[in-house]
Amino acid sequence: MSKLVQPPKGTKDFLPEEMILRRRVIETIRECFVLYGFVEIDSPVFEYFELLSRKCGSEVEKEIYVFEDKAKRKLGLRFEFTSPLGRYYATNAEKLTKPFKRYIIGKVYRYENTQAGRYREFYQADADIIGSYSMNVESELIDLAVFALDKLGMGNYEIIINNRKILDGIINAAGIDESKKDAALRALDKTAKIGESGVIKEFQENGIGEENYRSFMRIIDLDHATDNANKLSILKERLIAELKDESFKQKAAEGIEELSSIIQNGKAVNGGTDAHSDADVIKFDPLLVRGLGYYTGPIFEIKSKDLSIGSFAAGGRYDNLVELYGARPEGACGISFGVERIIDIIMQKNTGILQSVSSPVKIYIVYLTEKEKPYAYKTAKILRSNGISAEICVSSEPNIGKEIKYADRKKIEYVAIIGEREAAEQKLTLKNLKTREETVVSAEETAEVIK
Repeated sequence: MSKLVQPPKGTKDFLPEEMILRRRVIETIRECFVLYGFVEIDSPVFEYFELLSRKCGSEVEKEIYVFEDKAKRKLGLRFEFTSPLGRYYATNAEKLTKPFKRYIIGKVYRYENTQAGRYREFYQADADIIGSYSMNVESELIDLAVFALDKLGMGNYEIIINNRKILDGIINAAGIDESKKDAALRALDKTAKIGESGVIKEFQENGIGEENYRSFMRIIDLDHATDNANKLSILKERLIAELKDESFKQKAAEGIEELSSIIQNGKAVNGGTDAHSDADVIKFDPLLVRGLGYYTGPIFEIKSKDLSIGSFAAGGRYDNLVELYGARPEGACGISFGVERIIDIIMQKNTGILQSVSSPVKIYIVYLTEKEKPYAYKTAKILRSNGISAEICVSSEPNIGKEIKYADRKKIEYVAIIGEREAAEQKLTLKNLKTREETVVSAEETAEVIK
């Protein structure tokens, strides 16, 4: 016997029950995008490598799946949707209504270490707005996130925010040279994974002193602050006092004002349910970095407070990105939902959810002999025309007991039995597998019962 072939590392097969749950999650997110006025687009799964790597940072560049086509062109599989959006927008800018609110849901690919909630092939669901520099954009995206997560029943999460302008100011105030900024931010982004000693080691490997790290941490020490507003106020005072470069001082102050605006907007906007307002879940964290190199302003991540599974949604502002691909500069901001991690959280919080999902097939039709076959197909067509998913038995010699067990295993609620009598009367025997009740009805009446 030949050896079983497993899917490649970092990928997985999905059973029918898993796909039902995945489809429900994806469609819930899609419905929320549409409710907020976003329109769907699509773009190639692979792009020129030079485009994908143009502003992603050296660490992310290593994670891109790269290949050459038969004409020796260097291509890469998309590792996220924002870089391709920059190219898409630059290519189609004249045809698009601005501000351009787009969403896209699909697979992306990253060559990275696999772990819980982290795969090499996975679904993302992104919503972006291009054409505005207003912080109302960030507020809209955060409100969308709260609305969607409440619809998904996620519960008990927090939205962590920071601003790249603030980080640039802290980096400068800590005495870290501008040429070392990216290396410092990459190391700081790993704080939760590698700890203080690991960050200091990476600093030193990149020619940044431990004293620079200590200065950075001293500036962001806000443990005694009472709330977001207090943290931002204290940080602003420190940066004004310690920054000598006026441009850094001005940008840092601007970044603090932008976050204050987002937090204030969160207090004014209802999150989509009576459960809480957006402001209840927003938390300022000066150590939030976001590894992608194209961010220019506010950045945010959404994490579960119950489970150690990493962020399951994230995003930020990238005002310079579309200019890299030939378009004029535009204000731009987006959010990305990690579909796999959201599903992992749902399954961890409700371990029996796959056993409880109902089948999308509403009725299973069994005809007893070939003579009843035409009426069975006629019945199925009537039900399908009424929007009811119907499956017909394909066995040449059906056994009623076995067919009912088959429908039961697939969690189909109804079985329609068509024998000689039912076909003659243009009826069917409808059996509810939950209640075990049977009734004799027409196809039209069946449609009403199921609806």
